[in-house]
Amino acid sequence: MGYANIANRYVFGGNLKKGLEYLNKAEDISGKSNDNFLFGKINQEYAQVYSKMDVSKLALEYNSKAVNYALKLRKDNRDCRLFLRYVYSTRSLYMYNVDRPDSAVIYLHKAIKIEANPLDISNVARYFTIFEVKPDSARYYFQKAFMLLETRNFKHNKFQKAVVLQNYGIFLNSQGKSSEAINAIKRSIELAKQVNRPKLLLNNYKELSVFYKNEGDAEKENEYLKKAISLQDSLNANQNQAVNLSINRLNKDRENEKVQFKKQNNTTLWYSGIAMLLVTLITVYFYLHVRKKKKKLAESQQIIFEIGEETKDLKRKLSENYENIIQLAREKKADFFPKFQEAYPELFRELLKINPNLSKSDLTFCAMIWLGFSSKEIAQSVSMEHRSVQTKKYRIRKKLNLESETNLYLFFRSILEP
Repeated sequence: MGYANIANRYVFGGNLKKGLEYLNKAEDISGKSNDNFLFGKINQEYAQVYSKMDVSKLALEYNSKAVNYALKLRKDNRDCRLFLRYVYSTRSLYMYNVDRPDSAVIYLHKAIKIEANPLDISNVARYFTIFEVKPDSARYYFQKAFMLLETRNFKHNKFQKAVVLQNYGIFLNSQGKSSEAINAIKRSIELAKQVNRPKLLLNNYKELSVFYKNEGDAEKENEYLKKAISLQDSLNANQNQAVNLSINRLNKDRENEKVQFKKQNNTTLWYSGIAMLLVTLITVYFYLHVRKKKKKLAESQQIIFEIGEETKDLKRKLSENYENIIQLAREKKADFFPKFQEAYPELFRELLKINPNLSKSDLTFCAMIWLGFSSKEIAQSVSMEHRSVQTKKYRIRKKLNLESETNLYLFFRSILEP
């Protein structure tokens, strides 16, 4: 349990390699234990590692194991209940990462039912800000979150306050209160630095860059964009080490599977003359079991190798290519549309799934909104009156079956950045 707790500190501090090393130690020495709490803790920390590495499938797989162990714990023990709450809470985040927001909010409510905390409540508010856009519901949950932050249990919890402020900043921006939104995100940044949560810090830098972009402050936009790139590069370097360590662990497990299978197979040979039918059944069972495990391990390795591609995609979004595409739009260049489609094909693909009849003009308009262009900037780029831009936005909402108050920028961003 000590190794698992140390791993947790390293993981949230951004050192995934160290976190994996301590988790491997914890797993190695816990083999014969019957402690469901311990096994639940180890599997949950593995889930956190793979979540930080953006391997959501593995994160959910380990989290599912943690849920199963947590459900076996005593219901009358507060530590056991709080662990189940923690497992449900993190599962909601993993659901967001695989584009299942409705499932995410279900697990958030499960966590809150066990014991409410500001972080989970503000994440419900975030759901009503981005996915099911209901500003009144979002305000209600933010009010509850801020009230809880003033209570004795959470008054000094800087991490929870940082998360609440980040979510609140996103909400304020969606309501057109950009100045207040920027202040909320900056307060979140200071708290994230104090508790050493680099992933939270990275997301805040990215949000501020977009906010300043919408304000037309190119200097501040570039300042926070550079901070995001620098921090992302630092996290990627450690993440790559963690990937190698994880692959080595998977290979070691696979070799252990082979050795175990060989020993089991040899043992059955001693009894072959006594009960041939029984031996055959056991051999078939272990063969199928090992083949299934090997297949899962191979799939896991493939997922981990794909991390590099996901990382490259993130860098691309933060690179000079992003600025070049924006410049093409501002200069009314004909190659804006194909360049955007080449860099961000997922956006058009997802929008066309919703409505295959969207025109090139519609998609170009959507692209500029995704890039953070204000209505005034769009009007200048497409030689259109400001009023006509608002009319166009209304028509696009109708074509995408969105409610009239839906923030198109947040909706398009949620497609590529869950």
